[in-house]
Amino acid sequence: MRRVVKKLTAFLAAMAALGLLTACGSSKEAEEAETAKPSEIEEAAESEPQEELPAAAEYTSADGMYKVTLLEGLEQTDLQFQSNSSMMGLDAGTDRQGFSAVCLGSPKTSVPGNPAQMESLEDYADHVAALALDGTGISVDWTDTEAEAYEGAQKCLAREGTARSGAASGKAYGYYIETGDSYYAVMLVGNDGDVEDARKVMKLELLEGGAAASGTKAFFKGMTAVLDTVNGASVIETVKTLEDMGGAESDLAVISSQAVQTLADSWGVEDAAGLMEMADWLMNEGHNKDALDYLNEFGGTNAADRAALEASLEGEDDETRYSVLMAYDAWTAYGDAAISAWDLSRLCTIMGFGYAAGYCTYEEAMDKSLEAAKKAQESFGSWEDFNQSYLYGYAYWMGENLEDPESSAAERVGILDNLTAQTNGVFSADWNMELKKEW
Repeated sequence: MRRVVKKLTAFLAAMAALGLLTACGSSKEAEEAETAKPSEIEEAAESEPQEELPAAAEYTSADGMYKVTLLEGLEQTDLQFQSNSSMMGLDAGTDRQGFSAVCLGSPKTSVPGNPAQMESLEDYADHVAALALDGTGISVDWTDTEAEAYEGAQKCLAREGTARSGAASGKAYGYYIETGDSYYAVMLVGNDGDVEDARKVMKLELLEGGAAASGTKAFFKGMTAVLDTVNGASVIETVKTLEDMGGAESDLAVISSQAVQTLADSWGVEDAAGLMEMADWLMNEGHNKDALDYLNEFGGTNAADRAALEASLEGEDDETRYSVLMAYDAWTAYGDAAISAWDLSRLCTIMGFGYAAGYCTYEEAMDKSLEAAKKAQESFGSWEDFNQSYLYGYAYWMGENLEDPESSAAERVGILDNLTAQTNGVFSADWNMELKKEW
């Protein structure tokens, strides 16, 4: 069986960690054990030797949020395409050639590779299987099977099936759990015996607290977290990971082509010079200057207060009124920095697309992002301020009201609320950290 871990990187996604099989549900065997007499249990223990379990080891996710017990000797690869999702790829060596396990945990509101919120655990399981297997040449006919309970989960789901790749066949197993705010999953693919051995020792332990985000790269992830969530992944993290893992050139070519098209269509950027010119514009002027000029055009900086400005805008169309009011709110809150968080966030994003498109090196993209991050620190005092400026910028750009629950701006508010609420999530990175080159 082909390993699936490398393929996953091309799909901008991660998987989830298996729930601890605590057997909270009762199987027929468990019920019989509960009703058996002590003498019967003792006799059974003497007559049936206990099965020797395969050698096992614990594997802890890079963010410290969970650890998984699986077969001993697996090679761990940590991947993080989104700042708020943690994936582990576990590959066997020659002793169990072809065996792979993929583990992931992510909030319900930002499942990697999926811009919309999942409606159910079943939908999540379908999504994970498609991300893991589409394009690998491996097909699985999944069948629901009994899922052992995980303490604290709202729902558990298990699926198994025969994995086929050409003339070869093996086994696949997926286990999925849903908690109050997150989904978790594990997928095993390999020879029948290897998958069965893995299931015998498989266990997950959710760890208290996890590790807070740290380092300059974590700061960058905070700056681009909203759009990374909307897109389902960070393009720069995806491409760098794919390159480091020796991913297929065809996968890189697809991402590169998409990046080229996005830069051309959305930014008018068609080469390296255009990329750097756009980055410098976002750093020094950007939509922030446009918003302040627009506000001045309508007399906003001279208005007695917001109510007076709003009264003066009667007769204007809704888009104009909201753009002016969002610019005013940003200016009164952050002065000349106003909506500059919107510009600085997008600067980091387009440098990622520029790297994917081949218009700059990874180092050049990160160096420019470092400039943007330092300016963000100088302009704002916290993630809360940066994010609010970002929201004002988005609402200004769209001509929307942040208070309108039906607006796309309100959707961004919801994304930020969810990201902010996550324990040791992306915004746990110290806003006042020393930003320095670490690549």
